[in-house]
Amino acid sequence: MVTNSTLRQFIGNLRREEYKATPQRIEIFKTVKSCKKHPTAEDIYREVNRKVPTISRATVYKSLELFEKMGEIHPIGQIDGKTVYDSDPKPHVNLHCLNCGTIEDVESELLQKLMEEVQRKTESRIVSQSVNFYGYCSDCRNQKKRGEATRAGLFRVSV
Repeated sequence: MVTNSTLRQFIGNLRREEYKATPQRIEIFKTVKSCKKHPTAEDIYREVNRKVPTISRATVYKSLELFEKMGEIHPIGQIDGKTVYDSDPKPHVNLHCLNCGTIEDVESELLQKLMEEVQRKTESRIVSQSVNFYGYCSDCRNQKKRGEATRAGLFRVSV
């Protein structure tokens, strides 16, 4: 659920960047921010299309490009050749399961401290981050223990 405050801030950001706050963009934004998982453009299109049957895929794709440019979302990888988006602005790790394809968000105070240290040492301002770990989720590892999966391994890190 998107709060009124978040929606007002988004509309203000659109206008500041000299973009129109169209009903389609607002609905796409609300859908992206309400997703419990990491959606693809097609996932977003299907969900928005249920509420706005006249919306086109092109409108969804162009809006996602705009939202990415504005820093509202960022791509975190691909599943089956489709870009997956993350709309959580808080520093966190994306844990990608190599077996089932799920992506789990893991919050970490260490990541926040690392970002602060990098900013301090480089006198830079970090506006976005993406930390991805790849391996096998607990469900897939448990299947392996029961003899249902063929192989589980350690997570590899991509920063």
